[in-house]
Amino acid sequence: MKGYDPQTNGGQYLEDLATAYWVSDALFTALEMDLFQTIDDFGIRGASLLELAPKLGANESALERYLALLNSLGLVGCYQNVYYNQLITKEYLLIASPLYQGDSLLWRKNLTDDWNTLKASLTAGGRVNFLPADISEEELNLRRAKYIKAMDNVAKLKARDCTTFFTELSGDILDVGTGSGAMALAFLEAFPGTRATLLDIVQMLPQTQKLVDATAYADRVNYHPANILEPQWGLAKKYRLIILSNIIHAYAESENEQVLKTAASHLSDDGIILIHDFFNEHDPVKAHLTDINMFLNTYNGKVFSGAWVIAELKKNDLLTSSLIPLATDTALIFAARSQMALDTIYFK
Repeated sequence: MKGYDPQTNGGQYLEDLATAYWVSDALFTALEMDLFQTIDDFGIRGASLLELAPKLGANESALERYLALLNSLGLVGCYQNVYYNQLITKEYLLIASPLYQGDSLLWRKNLTDDWNTLKASLTAGGRVNFLPADISEEELNLRRAKYIKAMDNVAKLKARDCTTFFTELSGDILDVGTGSGAMALAFLEAFPGTRATLLDIVQMLPQTQKLVDATAYADRVNYHPANILEPQWGLAKKYRLIILSNIIHAYAESENEQVLKTAASHLSDDGIILIHDFFNEHDPVKAHLTDINMFLNTYNGKVFSGAWVIAELKKNDLLTSSLIPLATDTALIFAARSQMALDTIYFK
């Protein structure tokens, strides 16, 4: 997202803000119509308008105008009236791609209902859109499955960046609030001498296990049901690496104070805590958008500053790195009991 430049943007900046949802809806529609996959099904030769229209159930004239938009957005190309997927589409929008993002993108569309309550939530001082009280466990499980696949898409984008800060690693990993397990799986792939304990609420872990069982690392994974807001997680071990990825922004100050305290209690003397999250100092627009998103669809979630998280870690007698921005919209903080342990991190 472009920032505001008062010297050059002027009213165009406001016009772009007002029409940003046009772009989102164009992308969501292509995913829902399976448009990119349909083009891919024609193979290397691509597909003409006459071939695509009946496959997509679309009016030819309307589809031609829509494909022109997707072309201008860089998602499809067109040469001599034959359409093909651009590289970004092949890498992130085809379901067979390892970095497929379609589940995550469509989950964003599901958040529209929450954002439509922004004014009412500002008046009420908190979230006003809730799931129906009579929602069945079956519906909740379907929702959990969609959520975890969406979070899996996002985590895979960030996980490999996180592993590159480690030159060597062995022993036990604890992934707190693991979700899909993608972050821990990236470390298992990078470091064969590791095993992982995936901790999440009991309702979520069956969804996690379905994804992990489809990988080559299932025999190096244990599952541990626990509520991370409880002061005890029921674990007896100390861990060489404790991962808190996208956990901090889901909770309030007092809850995070407890989570960080409990995580620190499970850290081995030579261990590292890795915190991956949104922080107000890095990519402020995305951080504040995420903060309002938490305001609208969680009970206590908010985005914190890196300075606040570092101060809380130090209260638990941990040494910390500074805030380390990734090339994307999130950043890292590392913490350890000793400088020797912290020095094992490769700060690029």
